[in-house]
Amino acid sequence: MDDDGFELEEELREIALLLDPVPAELFDDAMRAFTLRTLEGELAELTFDSWDELTATRVRGGDRPRLLTFETGGVVVEVEISGSRLVGRVLRGTSVEIGVQRPEGETRVRSDDLGRFTAESPGTGPLRLRVVCEEGATVTTSWIRV
Repeated sequence: MDDDGFELEEELREIALLLDPVPAELFDDAMRAFTLRTLEGELAELTFDSWDELTATRVRGGDRPRLLTFETGGVVVEVEISGSRLVGRVLRGTSVEIGVQRPEGETRVRSDDLGRFTAESPGTGPLRLRVVCEEGATVTTSWIRV
């Protein structure tokens, strides 16, 4: 079988990506739509992002941690992303299971009895958290780009 067609297709994709990249807003909308496709619980919306508060730090102060807050119903998820780790807290007062989801897979961690958790740095790209509470309720954060 001749693979020349696939090589040409891949070259054309690379050229299109260079000359006409997907706008960030469209990518974000697509990730939100993708979230709803498999949503098993409530969607926690992003209510605070320190990058929005201090946009100049995105360019000049790369060492600063990024602080995020997601909320839905009675669940609040606070996250700090800095350097090589992700530190967070689920405000529910009990231990929960957290899935740090990326398009290529998921890392699971468990919070302590106060809702605090730590995971390795997510690197760059899209990320969301899936929180499974003891009583079975599931909360999924909106996708963010880190």
